[in-house]
Amino acid sequence: MSRAKIEGKRIGIIGIGNIGSSILRGLLSEIEDAQFLIADVRRESLSAFAANPRVEICSSNEELAKKSEILILAVKPRDVSGVLGAIAPFMEDKLLISVAAGVSTGELERYLADSGSGRRVRVIRAMPNIGARVGESVSALCSGSNAVSEDEELAAEIMSAIGSVYHVDEKEMDVITGLSGSGIAFFAEVIDAMADAGVYEGLPRDSALTIAAKTALGAARLILAGESPATIKAMTASPGGTTIRGLHTMESRAVRAAMMDAVIEATRRSREMG
Repeated sequence: MSRAKIEGKRIGIIGIGNIGSSILRGLLSEIEDAQFLIADVRRESLSAFAANPRVEICSSNEELAKKSEILILAVKPRDVSGVLGAIAPFMEDKLLISVAAGVSTGELERYLADSGSGRRVRVIRAMPNIGARVGESVSALCSGSNAVSEDEELAAEIMSAIGSVYHVDEKEMDVITGLSGSGIAFFAEVIDAMADAGVYEGLPRDSALTIAAKTALGAARLILAGESPATIKAMTASPGGTTIRGLHTMESRAVRAAMMDAVIEATRRSREMG
């Protein structure tokens, strides 16, 4: 994706935790001509970027909001209202991209408006996942009531620096939080369990974990290439063989139902948080 729209922009990020720092690293890698401003109540989170000439560490969220043209809000959902209340006076006619799980565009706009300004702030809500650390995030985007198509294109440029981007209706954001935002941890749990089984059967831990992860990667690439999960199972499971016995065991242990329930419960929690 071309990233011409964000070249030369001043992009601020409030919250330099796992997602915020991953977004920043991706942007520094992919965007040659942009300036970045960062702020976090945990000052130690900022030290990794202190020596980078393209990164300015701000003393407060308010200072960052004043200086930025685009602001990425990467704080915990419980902290959103307080942060927006403080920066609202400096957000008029600016673009806000929020990655706070479960906080709707309507809530974001209301927090800004209730603080006495920010009524024309253009809001984009994004849901990336921790795959951003290696450029493999899956990010979903939806627009608030004041945002225009150019804003969503600009947000897509930013999020494409950390992985793939999908444009969705806001009503789909909670299930995407469960499926992708939380789902990457569910896959990690499955890979870890498979590696444990390899260790149980005699493989060294490092080898078992690498083989399990690469096996998962192979399955994912087959599906992305057009093969269905059912076809992969059919190609692998010969009559009376090892794979069909393993699949039978998974069915008897309700692994499929457990994975479905994990996504469903994560989705419900996202709705509760909103």
